[in-house]
Amino acid sequence: FFSLLPILVILSCGNQDGGKIPEQKAASPQAKIDEQHASTTPYGTKAEIETYLNRINPHVQEVGRIQLLVDNNIGSSGRATGTNLAPAMQSTKPNLEAILDTLSIVNPPPLLSSFHNNFKKLVTLRIAAYGTIIRGYELEQKTGDLSLYEKAEASLDEANKLIVLLNEEMGKIMESLASISTQQTASPK
Repeated sequence: FFSLLPILVILSCGNQDGGKIPEQKAASPQAKIDEQHASTTPYGTKAEIETYLNRINPHVQEVGRIQLLVDNNIGSSGRATGTNLAPAMQSTKPNLEAILDTLSIVNPPPLLSSFHNNFKKLVTLRIAAYGTIIRGYELEQKTGDLSLYEKAEASLDEANKLIVLLNEEMGKIMESLASISTQQTASPK
């Protein structure tokens, strides 16, 4: 959906022969309304959505990278244990906490606030689960008690359900952006 950006940058540079840029007539109020409507989605304007997505994308990527790193520690047994997960979670939990801090100061477009809050909830659930697994591993080492792991599993299950919801919502957001791009390409002004 960013394919129009280079074209807009080139067009915004004005007349390339160094001459005076020709005066343009102002668009009629109806044309301005039509243009605004054409770049609006159920999630906000194209510019609002793209700005927001560009801002959170590095954090989305990092949350995914962290999860892969943790998952890679399960090992060849295919069994998640405190022994193989707690060290990875201990080292990556501060990264999740930093992401949550950043997300807490991001002001999403109003129509994306539900998506944003769910993303923050996903990170919060992971932080809580990681903390519980770390404490569970310490408890297991001292007493052999495995009860904290069940609590952590419940948090991770809830986080995984949120991932599905977030992926579905992101698909709808991207479809709405693609629809705008298609409309703008099909009816150039």
